[in-house]
Amino acid sequence: MHLVRVLGNLWRWRRLVKQLAWREFKVRYAGSALGAAWAVLEPVIQFGLYLTVFSVLLGMRLEGRPGVAGFGLYLVSGLVPFLALQEVWGRAVELARAQAQLVRHVSVPLEVMLAGTHLAVMARYGIALALVVAYAVVSTPAVVGGVGWLMLGVMTFLFGSFGGALVLVPAGAFLPDLGRVVGLGMMVMLFATPVLYPESVVPGPWASWLFLNPLTGMVEVFRAATMGSSVSLPRLGTFLGVSFAGLLMGATVFARRAAAVRDLV
Repeated sequence: MHLVRVLGNLWRWRRLVKQLAWREFKVRYAGSALGAAWAVLEPVIQFGLYLTVFSVLLGMRLEGRPGVAGFGLYLVSGLVPFLALQEVWGRAVELARAQAQLVRHVSVPLEVMLAGTHLAVMARYGIALALVVAYAVVSTPAVVGGVGWLMLGVMTFLFGSFGGALVLVPAGAFLPDLGRVVGLGMMVMLFATPVLYPESVVPGPWASWLFLNPLTGMVEVFRAATMGSSVSLPRLGTFLGVSFAGLLMGATVFARRAAAVRDLV
């Protein structure tokens, strides 16, 4: 089975995966005076601006949540997983060409290189998510019970995002313009998913189609963990089903096309 082979390679090369992730994490902040402290400062500043602009200056509110941080927390809870997914897939589609020398001359499975990049991105956004959860617990102590939703959301997200990345690595090597297509597609999905706006503003006929968008279920799960909101079972099922099906499909596509990537780049 293709998925077993991919996971087996990752387990055998697990130390290298960690080393590649740590190296990429350090390189991102190399040369800066504060170093890895930026991994905390960047999301604090970014999400602090979102909270201030959308909740305080624009005065946006959620129905039934009159508090100042209501919409701000709603916004950042959806942005964290969405931005992480956007970066993971953007990096995956460019991986083979960006690391062409390693792909050609180093006898390391391509999925190991991908896993290192994936883990580095997840580490950075994991810090951001931890900050959001900490803020949520302080502002709304009742969300402490959302740890189950958080674990489910993170695990499903990891599987689904890695499955999509497995497809995009060989596809990006064969299709030079795919990076632009993925970037535009993610921008469309950002506006097709209730991330930047409350779902209550979506017209009825359109709202009935939201369950077909697996990213709607994704942000619902993370908001259940940070805001104590409810989760639609059909949307949750769509999110889970698409994520795990994507992992299986990704492993199959990758296993069939990865060998040709080394010759192509």
